[in-house]
Amino acid sequence: MMAMPVTSPGMAISQLLRGFVADDRLPELRVTGLSANSRAIKPGDLFIAQAGLTRNAIDYAHDAIQAGAVAVLFDAADDYAASRVALLSKQLDSCWIALPGLQQRTGIIASRFYANPSQAMRVIGVTGTDGKTSVTHLLVQALMKLQVPVASIGTLGYGMANNLQMTGYTTPDAIAVQSMLAEFRRSQCRYVVMEVSSHALHQQRVSGCEFEVAVLTNLGSDHLDFHGSLEAYAEAKSLLFDVDTLRARVVNLDDALGRTLAAVHRAKAVCGYSSRQPAHEDAVVRLLDQRMSDSGLQIRVATEQGELEIQTDLIGHFNVDNCLAAVSVLGELGFALSEIERAMQHLRPIPGRMEYFAATNTSPSVVIDFAHTEQALRACLEALSSYTQGELYCVFGCGGDRDQSKRPRMAAVAEALADHVFVTDDNPRNESPQQIMRDILAGFKTPEAVRVIHDRETAIRAALSQASANDLVVIAGKGHEPYQIVGDRHLVFSDHQVVRDIRAEVMA
Repeated sequence: MMAMPVTSPGMAISQLLRGFVADDRLPELRVTGLSANSRAIKPGDLFIAQAGLTRNAIDYAHDAIQAGAVAVLFDAADDYAASRVALLSKQLDSCWIALPGLQQRTGIIASRFYANPSQAMRVIGVTGTDGKTSVTHLLVQALMKLQVPVASIGTLGYGMANNLQMTGYTTPDAIAVQSMLAEFRRSQCRYVVMEVSSHALHQQRVSGCEFEVAVLTNLGSDHLDFHGSLEAYAEAKSLLFDVDTLRARVVNLDDALGRTLAAVHRAKAVCGYSSRQPAHEDAVVRLLDQRMSDSGLQIRVATEQGELEIQTDLIGHFNVDNCLAAVSVLGELGFALSEIERAMQHLRPIPGRMEYFAATNTSPSVVIDFAHTEQALRACLEALSSYTQGELYCVFGCGGDRDQSKRPRMAAVAEALADHVFVTDDNPRNESPQQIMRDILAGFKTPEAVRVIHDRETAIRAALSQASANDLVVIAGKGHEPYQIVGDRHLVFSDHQVVRDIRAEVMA
């Protein structure tokens, strides 16, 4: 579900496109809404027709005009769009406007339409391969404890506090982002924490957003199907740290890209954090000590203001990094040491992120985690090895129509760190599940030791049935997702529900 449109009296198109198109080329008309989706057009809207990866929205201009669009905006450098407009303009009585650099400017246009909502709030952008959702969720929890109105946009949805509505995207399109920000402003929000994906940065979906703090959690290998190389992926992530409205850049100094960003922006405000022992020498926020137990993670942290003692309900060493990132952001936002310490106490895991189900007399411990990259699966399994009295089981798969190069590497990690491995389907989308499985199995040294079960529920049941009460079963890859994507269908499916059902059956 996308952001509900914020009611607007409309705006003159000359004001909306000021500086992008010469005034003498613009008609005297007002637009009352923006949309890049022809199916969502309402009378009075401006239809923004961008070229996508597989489709060009100009092909749907006829539908948009029929639905009431008063004008169509397309990229001046898009030869295909220009050729289509040459024909369509003879058939349809509408206003056709060519704008240079449309993709880069859509967010700015949307921000203007919604009266620059990000200026009214303090916006924190969080990027990285792993940890974006966790850091965002922890910051929202912490700011709620400080009793300030806070909202978020990310993988789990968008909304005030933790009252989230699903969008289907980590970072929605540029128009939706500005509409959401306008909705938050209308709700008197003061802080917004936003996950910013590499796709969104590359596609300029957050142009028009005035970020105050940017955060890098880490950089691993992912999305190479889209970016083409790790270098291009890193360049996309780095774009967030070039935003000229930033007052602070929070970076993980234990990560190579974090160190690069710290060096590049050294003359500006950089807050580095480190969980290594000893910590990175330039770290402003450093881990001093940590203690882990089944009940949670306790850490002692050094900051510029002094030391903190934090007791959380989180498990796993990588959550130390997530907590350090949150502490760093709160410090950069100007909160006092006592406020930060209070805000960080007993932070809880989010659904599907190292979500722990304690063992019973007859059932093993279970952890459900969203880990769907090589580095995330490694961190998850390494962290849980210390919580396992018996043997460690791993159930995982790899998504279809996504980076294929990580499949054998994830297999190698699972084989090295788990005692028993079950490979299953995980959102095969439009790709053959059998081919995905072949790609995964190529990474095992002894594939004959692996249980291959395509049906995900059957795979989970098999692992839980084989494991004893002293063992721990990790179900990785889908986390909070309430569906399995097969082809173009979203089939109802939840790892959580499967685990709950199995445990209920055992207790019956």
